[in-house]
Order: sequence, then C-alpha cells, then structure tokens
Amino acid sequence: MKVFVISSAGFVLLMLLIGLAEEARDRGIGPDIVIQLIPYLVPKALMFAMPATCLFSVCVVFGRMAAENELTAIASMGLPKSVVVMPAIALAFALSLFAVWLNDISFAWSYWGVERVVMASSDKIIYGVLRQEGSFKTNEFSIEVAGVNDRELIQPTLTFNSSKNKGIRAIAASATLESNPDRHSLLFTMHNGFVDAEGKASYRFDDYEQHEIPLKSPDQIAKAFDEPGHLYLNQIEDAIKKQSKDIDQMTQDDAVVAATQWICGDMVGLTSEVWEDRSAELDDAVYRHHRLHVVPHRRWANGFSCLAFAVIGIPVAMKLKAGNFATTFGICFLPILLIYYPLFMVGLNGAKQMTLPAYGAWLGNVACLIIGGFLLIGELRK
Repeated sequence: MKVFVISSAGFVLLMLLIGLAEEARDRGIGPDIVIQLIPYLVPKALMFAMPATCLFSVCVVFGRMAAENELTAIASMGLPKSVVVMPAIALAFALSLFAVWLNDISFAWSYWGVERVVMASSDKIIYGVLRQEGSFKTNEFSIEVAGVNDRELIQPTLTFNSSKNKGIRAIAASATLESNPDRHSLLFTMHNGFVDAEGKASYRFDDYEQHEIPLKSPDQIAKAFDEPGHLYLNQIEDAIKKQSKDIDQMTQDDAVVAATQWICGDMVGLTSEVWEDRSAELDDAVYRHHRLHVVPHRRWANGFSCLAFAVIGIPVAMKLKAGNFATTFGICFLPILLIYYPLFMVGLNGAKQMTLPAYGAWLGNVACLIIGGFLLIGELRK
C-alpha cells in the first residue's frame, strides 16, 4: 500500500498535468479556467494511473522479497508462497472494483463537469481570443471587433453561420457578452447598431438590443446527451430498454409504410430517398443499441486491467529475483504494451464496429490473465 500510494501520487500528478495541458490547448482556455477543471480531471488521471501503479507496486514488493530470499524463507517454513501472493491478488481485485467506479465517474461525471465549466466560462474564452486576434469563429457564428476595452467590445460585427439564422449580420458601436450555460448559449447585448438579414429585414437601433447566440446546435446537444459513453452504468439498462422499444417502433412504422406503398402501387415511393433516410435512421438506432451494450464491458475491462497487470507482474518479479525494480517493471510493462493494449484496442474497436461481440473489450484482459495465470501457477508450485 505504501508503494502504491506514493507511486500513484506521482503518476496522477503527471497525468493531471498532461490532461490540463491538453484541455488548455484544445479549448483555448487560460490558467484561471484550467484550475476549475482540476476536480473533474483527477478521476480521469487516476483511471489511467491505477493499472500502471498496480503493476509497479507488485514489481517493487515481490522483486525485493525474491531478491532478499524472503520467499525462500517462507517456503522453508513449510508455508505456500500463496500466503503472500493471495493478499496482493485480493488487493488488486479490490482496486479493480474501485477502478471500475473511477471509469464510470470519468466518462460521465467528469465529462459533463468539464463541459459545464467551459460553457460557464465561454464568454471569458471568447473575450481572450478577441483581445489577441480580433476575431472569433465557430460553425454557429463569428465575431469581429475593432478592439476590446475590459468587457466592452468596440465596433463588433456579429455574423450567424448556422442554417437557421444564416446570413443575419449585426453591427454595433459597442457590445458585451455573457454566457448562459443552461441554454448552451451567449447573450450578445449591442448598443447603437444595425441589423441586416440579407436584405430581407434591415433596421437600425439607437438603444440596446440583445441576441442569443447558440454555442452548440440542437443536434450537437442532443447527440452529446444520447452518446452512450457519457451515461452512468446505472443508466445503461434503462437506455437499452428504451432503445429496443424505439427500434421495434421504427421497424413497425417502416413495415406499415412499405405495405401501404405496395398496396397502392407506389413503386417510386419504395425507391425514393426517403427510404434511404429511414434506413439510415434505423441503422443509427441499431448501432447505438450495440454501443450501449459495449459501454459496461469497456468500463469493467478498463477497471480490471489492475488485476490483469498484477497477475502478470507478481510471477515475473518472483522469477527475476531482481532488487532493481526498474528492471522488473520494464520487463513486465514492455509485453503489456506490445500485447495488452493492442489486443484491448482491437477488441474494443471490433465491439464498437459490431464485428465482434460487446464483450470483445475483454480481449486484452483475458490474454494477460491466461499468460499471467500460467506463470503464477508455475512459480507457486516451485
């Protein structure tokens, strides 16, 4: 436990710094917002660090015990080596259960927490970009300014790029931005300006006027909420039942429409683009149903990589009898990099693409447990 806690602290700090740097780079946020993300990124850092620290811990402890002949002394007393191995296996099993919970927290709670912080700070992010570059552009809108004075935008030009409001352009003497995280939007308050909707409806205003700017389209918001990877494990079962009902209803509706077209002799309707859209919608529903089955296997397999790594690390450390834990850890971790992670990715991608069953995510774990199990049994019998 001592080795595990100390090594975990180092690994988590490293993973946390990497995660914060990636968020700052990808989202263009400053240090004040990055600090707010720390509570949500700690579970993700722990999730990635725990399997490696579990392997590191068993390599250190059992490597030293074997090098100092403690295992030989235990055997000379007539005791099986399992008296020191099984507690470590039990601890790795308990850590795996905790890691499953961390995976659940990381994929669901952490994701929405980061989104909430970024949405609440979207006005600060845009102000920062406008100060540096003088313009800000997304798929939904673009803003150009002559300058920024504190929170006041000087001579801003707002252009909507989305299909719903495409072509609408607003020019003002000054304006301010305020984020609305609940509606995934910005409140753009303009003073003394002009609005042009591609010549359809143009007007001037001398007082204040407000426009709501969507940061994400309704389709993007709906897709994020429907994404299986963003659900908690206790929500998966209900989501699978609902998705199954939706697929049955869609299939029945398609059958009714097809039968009606056959009876009415609407051969053109049977080959129209409408059926391509209906088929694509049904395929998407079936794919999401499959993904919902994959998510629990992925999270449990991720978590139980702690146990799989421990089962391999313990016998290798006992066999090498090396007091230098770096050597033992390197010898253990290299095959894991070459075997476990490629097999895990093959199994996971195959499960996602429906070329493998949902439990294909366990492929890497099963390989490690089989190899480690044979090695461990061989060491315990010596």
